Amino acid sequence: MALGSQSIQSLGSRVRGRRVGGGRAFVASTVPPRGRRSSVHCSAILGQLFKGVSGTGLGAGAALEPQPELEPEFQSWLRGQGITTQPLVLRQCGREGRGLVAERALGRGEALLQLPDSLLLTPQRAAEESCLAPLLRQMSSEGASTSAAIGAGAGAVGGAVGGAGAVAGAGGEAAAALPLPEWSLLALYLAELRGRAAAGDRSSRWGAYVDVLPPRPGTVLDWPAKETRQLLRGSPLQRLADSISGAAAASWEELAPLIARGKAEGLVPPHVPLSKADVDWAFGVLLSRCIRLPGRGQMQVLAPWADLLNHDVNAETGSAAAAGPAGASGSGGGGAGGCHLDWEPAARGGAGALVLRTDRPYSPGQQVYVSYGPKSSGELLLSYGFCPPPAANPHQDYKLLVGVDVSGADPLAALKVEVLAKHGLPPSLEFPLKLEGLPEGLLNYVAFVEAAPKVPQELSDLGSLLFEEGVFPLLDGTDTLAAALKSLSGKCTAALKAYPTTMEVDQALAAGAAAAVVNRPPRGPRGRGAQAAATAAAPAAAAAGATAGAGGEGGLVTLGTEDVSVSALREAAVAGIRVRERQILQRTQASASAQLAEVKRAARSRRR
Repeated sequence: MALGSQSIQSLGSRVRGRRVGGGRAFVASTVPPRGRRSSVHCSAILGQLFKGVSGTGLGAGAALEPQPELEPEFQSWLRGQGITTQPLVLRQCGREGRGLVAERALGRGEALLQLPDSLLLTPQRAAEESCLAPLLRQMSSEGASTSAAIGAGAGAVGGAVGGAGAVAGAGGEAAAALPLPEWSLLALYLAELRGRAAAGDRSSRWGAYVDVLPPRPGTVLDWPAKETRQLLRGSPLQRLADSISGAAAASWEELAPLIARGKAEGLVPPHVPLSKADVDWAFGVLLSRCIRLPGRGQMQVLAPWADLLNHDVNAETGSAAAAGPAGASGSGGGGAGGCHLDWEPAARGGAGALVLRTDRPYSPGQQVYVSYGPKSSGELLLSYGFCPPPAANPHQDYKLLVGVDVSGADPLAALKVEVLAKHGLPPSLEFPLKLEGLPEGLLNYVAFVEAAPKVPQELSDLGSLLFEEGVFPLLDGTDTLAAALKSLSGKCTAALKAYPTTMEVDQALAAGAAAAVVNRPPRGPRGRGAQAAATAAAPAAAAAGATAGAGGEGGLVTLGTEDVSVSALREAAVAGIRVRERQILQRTQASASAQLAEVKRAARSRRR
C-alpha cells in the first residue's frame, strides 16, 4: 500500500503530518515491571514514613560524639572478616533508624566500604554452604533449572534477570551453572540460617549477620492480602504488588519439593524447620536488601555492613556521581555510575571489592546515603518498607498501562501485536507519567493501539510513521494526534475514578498520620500514641470506608518516642501516594486537553 493512499496521509503536497518528540524515543517499561535494584536498605520499619529524604540524620556537620557501639557482636564479626578501617560508623539516625555516618570529612567520589568477595553472600556460596548442597550439586549435574515462571519471578522481585545459568566470579570469570535462580538459592540458604539461629546453632559463619536482620522486613510480602487489595485499589502499585507476591509464590513452588526431599533424605537438621514462613521471611529480606552488581554480571548478593546504608531520593543515580576529584570511576565494573554500590575489580590492590562512590562531600557526623535507584515512593514502600513524602520525591510518577486490547474486542489486535513486534515494542507498555510533561513515545504508542483503519494492512505503514519517523498522519480522515490526546484524557478520567477514596479523604489521612509522627507528645503508657494517631486519621478513614483488616498486622511499632499502628501508618502512606498520583493524572489530563484544543484550532484555521 502506498503511503499517499486515501487512508493514511503523511507529509506531502496534499496532506500534513506532525513530528512530536521525533523518532523512536520511548520512556516506558514492559509489563510486568522488572525491578532494577543496585542498592540496599536497612531498618525499614513501616513507621518511618519520611525516610528517604536527606537531612534527617545527625545534622549537617554535627560533632560525632562518642556513643556506645551498636550491634557490638555484628561489628566484632566484621572486624574478624577483615573490615577494620572504615571512615563510617553505625549510628541511630532519628526517624530513619540505623544508618552509616561519616567519622571524618569525605570528598565527592570517594571510594567507601571496600568489602571483599569473602564478605558477600553470593548465590554460589549459598548453594555450596546449604544443608541441601548434595541435592543442589545433583541438580547442577542434571542441568540448570529452566523454569520460566521462576525466571520471570526473580526478575520482578529480585531486581535482576532470574533463572539459572552461569554466574560471574569475583574477577568476572564464569562460575559453575547454578541449579536454581539466584533469588531462590539465596532465599533457601537464608531460611536455613534463620532456623539455625533460632535454635542457637552458631555453626554458620553468617550467624552474626542473620542476628541483625529484621524479624519483619516490612515489604509488601508482610502485608495481609486483603489489606493490600484495599489499600492499592485503583493504583498502578497493585500490579507491582501482584508481581512481587506472584514471583515469591512461584519461587516457593520450586523450593517446596526440594525441601521435602531434603528432609526425607535426612539432609535437613531436625532443629532447622525450613518452613514456608522462614522462606517467606527470606523473600522479604532479599526484596529489601539484595544488591545487583553490574560489575559482576548482574549477580545478586547480600552485603553485610553495606546494607546499613539508607536511601536518599535526591542521591544522584547517573554517571555524574561517579567522577571524583581525580576522575575516578564510580562503577569500576562497568556499571551505570551514580551513588550506588558496585563491584570494582581494581579495588583492594586489584583483588576487587564492593565499593560505594559518594555523590557529594560529607562532614563528620553526617549520614552517608546511597541511591536504591530512581524509584517512586510507592515502589520504595512495597519493596523496602518505607515511604518518602511523594511530593519530595523527584522520581514520583504514575505508571500508566497502555496496550493492545487482546480480550477479543479489537479485531485488529493480532495484527497490531505483530506490527509492534517488528518495531521492537511489546503489546503493552507502562509509561511513567510525571507532573512535568508527557513521556516521550506515549502519544505515538496510544495513537497506534487506538487506531482502527478501514484497511487493516495500513497498520504497518502507520507503525513506521509513528515509531520510526515520529509523524502523526491522518487516518481515514481522522487526525491520529488528536485521537491519541483524546484517548489519553479519557484514560486519565478512568484512572481518577478507579480510586476507592476521594482526594479530600486521602489528604486528611496523610496529614493526620504525619502530624502524629512529627508532633510527638511525651511518651505515656504503651498504646497512647497509637490512640492519638488513630484519632487523627479516624474521620478520614470512616469517610473512606477503607479501614484495613488487621490480620495480625495492626500491632504497634515504636517510632522515635511514640507508638503508632503499623496498619494506620501504612494506610496513611498509601493515601499520600494516591494524592500525588491524582495530581499527576489531573496535570496530564489538563495537558492533553490543552494540546487537543490547540490541534483543533489549528485544523479550523487550515480549513479557513
